[in-house]
Amino acid sequence: MNQIPSSEDRRGGDAAAGVIDYFRKRAEGCGEERPYRRTASGAWAASRPEYLFDFFKEANLSGFRLFVDLGSGDGVAACVAGLFTRAIGIESDRLLASHAQRAVRALQLSGRVEFLCANFLTQNIQKADCLYIYPDKPLEGLETVLEGWGGTLLVYGPHFPPKRFLLQKKLRRDLETLSLYSRGLE
Repeated sequence: MNQIPSSEDRRGGDAAAGVIDYFRKRAEGCGEERPYRRTASGAWAASRPEYLFDFFKEANLSGFRLFVDLGSGDGVAACVAGLFTRAIGIESDRLLASHAQRAVRALQLSGRVEFLCANFLTQNIQKADCLYIYPDKPLEGLETVLEGWGGTLLVYGPHFPPKRFLLQKKLRRDLETLSLYSRGLE
């Protein structure tokens, strides 16, 4: 059974429990263990908020100045990240982006979390020092866009390893993983 972190364990106290509960209830409302959706850009699957919280804490997300979620879906990763640092989610699907914006208002995260309805490959994502993605395809296109970028890339779930980044650490919880990459040799 997944436990919500204790108040001593979590940054943001009740805010973390609120974010986790909000997205758990949203997933339950979809009638599935985890929501899934096909979009014009590919497939979307929501990350588990309680796992994200644990992963972000272990990755010391509060040490970053700007977290950007690439393909942010309903906003779960950016909202959890907003408990640690400033976060921006970029989602091209209008329905998912509207769910994410609704979550920010409901969770009172304005000022810490914001969302853009756009294709992340057309945005200036290099301004972030931490990028997050739950990919549905290989990362080659993203790697090209990030040429010369020196931040940390967080990749949730199974994926083809990026060729231009070095794996620094792989975090695990049950069957879920978060891989932390830094810039490799070009």
